[in-house]
Amino acid sequence: MPDITQIAVVHLKTGFKFLTFVKTTVPISSDAQKVIAISVDDNGIMRVNGASVDSVSIKLLYMIV
Repeated sequence: MPDITQIAVVHLKTGFKFLTFVKTTVPISSDAQKVIAISVDDNGIMRVNGASVDSVSIKLLYMIV
């Protein structure tokens, strides 16, 4: 089963934006990487279009919500 890799929200009235990347618990297939442009390197660094991005554990997100 694939994981969620990104969560984004825009509040329509205020324009507030929230964006976070989520660490995967299973490898992202090469086909999926081509479509979403998100990958995880051998050191566990998440990358979007090749640039490293901060990411959080899905368990942490459950604790916040």
